[in-house]
Amino acid sequence: MSSPLRRLARPVARRMRLEPFLDAGLRAARLVTEERRHRRWQAMLGAWLRDGIELPTADGWAGRHDDDSVPLVMCLWNRPDRLPAVLAMLGRLDPATPVRLLLWNNNPDDAARYRAVVDASPRGPGLASVDLYDSPVNIGGLARFVAIRLLHNGGHRGPVVMLDDDQDVTASFVRDLLDDYAPRSVVAWWAFSQHGSYWARAEIAPGDPADHAGTGGTVLDPALVGDDRFFARLPRRFAFLEDQWMSFVAHRLGWRVVKADTHVDLVSEELNQYHRLKPLKDVFHAEQLRRGGGLLGPPLRRRAWDRGRVRSASRR
Repeated sequence: MSSPLRRLARPVARRMRLEPFLDAGLRAARLVTEERRHRRWQAMLGAWLRDGIELPTADGWAGRHDDDSVPLVMCLWNRPDRLPAVLAMLGRLDPATPVRLLLWNNNPDDAARYRAVVDASPRGPGLASVDLYDSPVNIGGLARFVAIRLLHNGGHRGPVVMLDDDQDVTASFVRDLLDDYAPRSVVAWWAFSQHGSYWARAEIAPGDPADHAGTGGTVLDPALVGDDRFFARLPRRFAFLEDQWMSFVAHRLGWRVVKADTHVDLVSEELNQYHRLKPLKDVFHAEQLRRGGGLLGPPLRRRAWDRGRVRSASRR
């Protein structure tokens, strides 16, 4: 029912003492609408997981598993001016553990600008390769987990690093994270304890168990997203709160979630997408507390989601 119709129906229902039935009908309609949106969202994610993505290069993000390089994924949205500095910074990482970078661009309007920077930027020894994927749809930070699932589908079982484009790191960043990495773990620089609310949180020391782990400045075992429930059970309403979902799923599966011992500086934070999502954060936190393991549900297997790969256009 549209807003004008609701405004007209409300006084009529009140006069007829049918307002509780009107409210019940509106709640049911909202649930039906949300379910339809959730199914469309699931279909879109499922297409990526089933069909994969194509990148221009043959030996970048998903090309090697037999050297010391580490895959790193970064989502891009509205900071094209930051990319030259980011690439230069990653080039200065410790060359003993260089990164293979995947840039997942969620804003098609900036595709040409990002491509020009990637093509023109020199590669320092800490940056083994750079791939850029232009997404036709903005799926927020969940994109990093889609990319990691495709990497996992292709056989990668080692650590994967995540970084945000508003973060500056030191040359030891990757080594710092790997020093505390282990299978079935999430090691995150942005991590804290929580006390009944998302916003009721406290600082913790490096190495301490964390209730919440952020996705920027983090290393994780890609097996976390190899569980189909990671994508299938995330309610569409909270799809852009992927950091909360990652933390919740990891804890429910009994994984180790700890604060990383590394240094990260935040820049251009005022441009973050999460600012408009702040009211939802505590709602999602309360939903996790209320439903507990029921939110994740029993094991789920969608074999079609194992088919998606990172493909190379140069290997056609």
